[in-house]
Amino acid sequence: MTALLVSGATGLVTLAGGLLVLRLQAYRGLVLAFCAGALVAGALMNVIPDALQLLESSHSSFHHHHLLFACTLGFLVFYLFEHAAHHGGERDHPAQYNHSCQVGAWGAAGLSVHSFFDGVAIGGAFEAGGELGWVVALAVLLHKIADGASTVGVMLGTQHSTTVAIRMLFLTAIAPLVGTLLQAVITLPPSILALALGWFAGVFLYLGASSLLPAAHESGHSRWLPLATLAGVAFVFLAQRLAD
Repeated sequence: MTALLVSGATGLVTLAGGLLVLRLQAYRGLVLAFCAGALVAGALMNVIPDALQLLESSHSSFHHHHLLFACTLGFLVFYLFEHAAHHGGERDHPAQYNHSCQVGAWGAAGLSVHSFFDGVAIGGAFEAGGELGWVVALAVLLHKIADGASTVGVMLGTQHSTTVAIRMLFLTAIAPLVGTLLQAVITLPPSILALALGWFAGVFLYLGASSLLPAAHESGHSRWLPLATLAGVAFVFLAQRLAD
């Protein structure tokens, strides 16, 4: 029951982060730059370390280079997907087709899957012991604001409407609760969860660098954009340090 309540709280924090981004649309360029920094930093300082720790604890035949290969594949597959969609769109729908929309939707879905795994981690930690559960819960809660902001940032940065961005935000917000409920019923192999997290870390790196940052610079030419990006990195770093 405690795990479910904590997962519900992480959903509310995720919603708050996403709604804050929507509230600040007048500063779209700065918000997207912040989200880009948070997304890249989250992949490097949160997702990959968590995946490595999960992989080591699983004692499987997979090693860290397999996880980093999954990360590389996530980056490259999304690049190839966007490249193919771009050329297919130019050929079939030159006036209406927007290839970045598909990539953005898949990327935001990746954030939802990451949130789902957060819920799985919360459920598993509370099963292992109350003290460990609260440690994991604090770590998850501290970075959920960035997850909500990044979800909305990815959707807005890839030309989706506000309505669609809100729908994806709700999906990301409810994902931890679903993960906790499923974890109580089905135990997924930790090694597979780790490789999946590695894959999505690569996706997040690609989206932050190739979608959000260019969208931020297209939305405005403020000299504060680099500082906003660094602020996103600093936010994730401080949240991680507090969790540790």
